[in-house]
Amino acid sequence: MSHLQLKKGFTLIELLVVIAIISILASILFPVFARARENARRASCMSNVRQIGLGFMQYTQDYDEMYPKIGADALDTAIYPNGSSGPNYWYMRIYPYVKSTQVFNCPSNDKKWTPTTRTVDVSSTVSYGTNWELLSQPLSLATIQKPSETLMLADSEGAVTYTIRKAWVSTRYISDRHLNGANLVFADGHAKWKRIERDSDNHTITPKETQGVYWFADGTQ
Repeated sequence: MSHLQLKKGFTLIELLVVIAIISILASILFPVFARARENARRASCMSNVRQIGLGFMQYTQDYDEMYPKIGADALDTAIYPNGSSGPNYWYMRIYPYVKSTQVFNCPSNDKKWTPTTRTVDVSSTVSYGTNWELLSQPLSLATIQKPSETLMLADSEGAVTYTIRKAWVSTRYISDRHLNGANLVFADGHAKWKRIERDSDNHTITPKETQGVYWFADGTQ
């Protein structure tokens, strides 16, 4: 005598419950994965700025303890990695010490510097800006009162990202692309991550003395 084998399947309610559970788990895990990926990008960026900070220090040793200027004079030119000639901005002064164009590109920044002379093309800019209040004029190591707390370089945004200002300017400002914070390099060459706040206009607020960050050589804000 044969017996019919009954095959059981999911009911519609059971299927909906399984889908709901998967959706809940996905909503919990996806942000965790995204944060883990950003942490990895932040670490890669930190490696970049540490190399740039070391490049700054090596530059000062070769130039009588003088920091490189941000901008370039009319006759001050450099040969860019693509072979073109252009203004000798700070990153071209540092380039011989780091020997890599990728060091100037933050992995969390969608704008990448293709090594040309362009500095106002928003699709091709370096990812880091030097402190205008500090390096817009020739400056020596000896004049900095608090080198381990004085900002030299940071993650930057805008059309002219190779420099940042203490007050928010739309074309050049500090970025909070790393988990609401930025990687900073200080005048002694060391780097660290700092949280960056935003104001009521959703503009990033530059870190201040309360966060152990100074903008001027005399150790003031």
